[in-house]
Amino acid sequence: MLEHADPVIRLVLVDGETIFREALRVLIGQEPDFEVVAHATSVRELDEFDIEPHVVVSGLRFPDAVGDRVMQELRDRYRNAAIVALTTLDDLETVQSVLAAGANGYVLKSASTSDLFAAIRSVARGGLYLQPSIGIAFASRPPDDLARPPVGGLTPKETEVLRLLALGHTNAEIAQILGSSLRTVETHRAHIHQKLDRHTRAELVRFALDAHLLRLDDDGVPAPERRSMARSPKPVSH
Repeated sequence: MLEHADPVIRLVLVDGETIFREALRVLIGQEPDFEVVAHATSVRELDEFDIEPHVVVSGLRFPDAVGDRVMQELRDRYRNAAIVALTTLDDLETVQSVLAAGANGYVLKSASTSDLFAAIRSVARGGLYLQPSIGIAFASRPPDDLARPPVGGLTPKETEVLRLLALGHTNAEIAQILGSSLRTVETHRAHIHQKLDRHTRAELVRFALDAHLLRLDDDGVPAPERRSMARSPKPVSH
């Protein structure tokens, strides 16, 4: 998905709950940089529209498809769009499978509008967004399997730097956490990008997920970069 240069983000909404979808369309329409160009009750209904959205916001429960299958169908239709899953499904297995199927963002229907809007803007810029109570609650401590042989040809230290990068820490924060110099962390990061051939945070997060370097924290502690978004001033659903 290429970062779009338009001042207004063109959106498609897909959800089988009509009242929820209509309410969401009204809320989104109040944002000056958002434009809902189509909305549908199912993925198949999107065949009626000849549009090229920047972002698709979709549920994950439909009569003919659930979870990663929904994401695969959306990805087939909109290869150049970013996709945000907006759902009640909060189990880690579903989160991982939906991200692996091509989702750029994952937000729960119990989230605040500020979380959803942040997700839309983030993925429209080419980033990846994980909603506070799941995605950004991935482990704040190294999982046990970090003791296993390094993945992707990374050294144990590079593996730990990768995990912290995927959690959203800056180079300076990682240096402080690991007790290393900033230059050392920057060197590790350069080696990670070179060895994995992945150059954006979204790509690193997906690799870390696939390699099981991240998991939900037992205490639900938010990752550093999303702590400021953990407030819930206005829910997006019932």
